[in-house]
Amino acid sequence: MISTFRSLPAPEALTEVVHTAYALDVMGCVLVRSLVNDVYEVTTGQGRYVLKVYRRGHRSAEEVAWELECATHLATCGLPVARAQPLADGQLVGELDTPEGTRPFSLTEYVDGEKPRPPFSDDLYREFGQLIARLHSAADTFRTQRRRRPFDLQRTLDEPLALVLPRLAAAPDDQALVRDLASAARAQVTQYAAQGLNWGVCHGDVSLDNVHLTETGLTIHDFDLAGERWRIADLTGVSATPHWDAFAAGYTEIRGLGEADLAALPWFRVINGIFNLRFHLVDKPAMRGTESLSEGWVDQGLDGLRSAASELLA
Repeated sequence: MISTFRSLPAPEALTEVVHTAYALDVMGCVLVRSLVNDVYEVTTGQGRYVLKVYRRGHRSAEEVAWELECATHLATCGLPVARAQPLADGQLVGELDTPEGTRPFSLTEYVDGEKPRPPFSDDLYREFGQLIARLHSAADTFRTQRRRRPFDLQRTLDEPLALVLPRLAAAPDDQALVRDLASAARAQVTQYAAQGLNWGVCHGDVSLDNVHLTETGLTIHDFDLAGERWRIADLTGVSATPHWDAFAAGYTEIRGLGEADLAALPWFRVINGIFNLRFHLVDKPAMRGTESLSEGWVDQGLDGLRSAASELLA
């Protein structure tokens, strides 16, 4: 058999997997998204669910169990979070045999509602800020025996940088700019960390793409990038929007933001920019082919880092 980088499980085959693993009466299974992981909507006699089949090598079963235990803890604390569905044997994570090897899978409840659509308002972002502050506070009491690698500077900066820089060899000016930004970001974050940056469990991908607007308010999902990191890193995406002040006002109604956290925020935007550049320049072409390089995300990421350099390295 030829070596396979990633396969795409057929919905029809997963129907039987879900029925057997969860003892549910499955009436339908459709593919929703296939990129880093494969995500399916499953309809059963007991309700609707989201099935996620994790890419081989992306997360171990232990790490997926950590993710699901974290979401379960947040739900227990009253957070509007999609709850995990245990397998029939009580485990949270199953494993699927595929051509490329064993892949973990999980099932969570389907959240009604829809993704917020523009035009966005300050009121929406204020509520979003309150939700993330509540999430951070609830996560302070999360305890587990599971292991999940933290999102420290080694993981979020050094490793992506080592993959990105060789891909920029044909653009030496951009290569030097990214290298200089990374060096400065490491020094600045190390300095601010010594001044008391808040560290703890984070969602990891705080954006309106990962919330649903329901009749009772916002519900958050997709904890694939959840883990321990400096909390201010969770706010890098929203800090670049026109609604940052409203979000921050909502957040600080519930949880404070320290001076060191706010001072470090521009440097975490740099780190996040390099982390995302690795995805679009290295990871995504491996999954989707080099055609994805023409989608504009790499150019957009480099433009953002050039802008950051003009402000931070002046």
